[in-house]
Amino acid sequence: MRNPNPISEQRQQELEGFRKAKWPGEEFRRFLCLWLRIERKLSPVEIARVLGWHPITVRTTQQEFIKGGVEVLREKPRGGRHHALMSCEDEAAFLKQFADQAGAGSILVIAEVRQALEQQLGRKIAESTAYRILHRHGWRKLVPRPFHPKRKPEAAEAFKKGASQKSSAKPKRTPPPKDSR
Repeated sequence: MRNPNPISEQRQQELEGFRKAKWPGEEFRRFLCLWLRIERKLSPVEIARVLGWHPITVRTTQQEFIKGGVEVLREKPRGGRHHALMSCEDEAAFLKQFADQAGAGSILVIAEVRQALEQQLGRKIAESTAYRILHRHGWRKLVPRPFHPKRKPEAAEAFKKGASQKSSAKPKRTPPPKDSR
């Protein structure tokens, strides 16, 4: 077994100060990984067995602590938009130019949004990307109600008037036919 890298006295004092704090999540296991090495002189294989880790994870954690100090032990934020083309604030600023058009009553065409987005980014994007940006900022797909090109507005009005008169009149009830046997 190879000799582990020594942990300096300064790092050991940092670890002692960190021990007195309260730990969320994995921070306690990272602390134990180092404490078991310093106080109990356990090997990475034994520490891994105690923590339920792989020995390489134990060695990596110890090496990161030697290089970076206590900050390495703290919980790292997870998640996020790692592959985003623009930040949410940039997207909102980009959509402002289209909000003025939409507020004036004009129909927003996704091809125009996509083209402007490609121009701003300097690269091609999929149409679905433009739709996702609009969806992320609360835009909805509103389409005018379809109509037949040969429709007759006066016939539609007459139908509406006739339908309302029929619904207000009470239908007559016819008695059931008598059985003639």
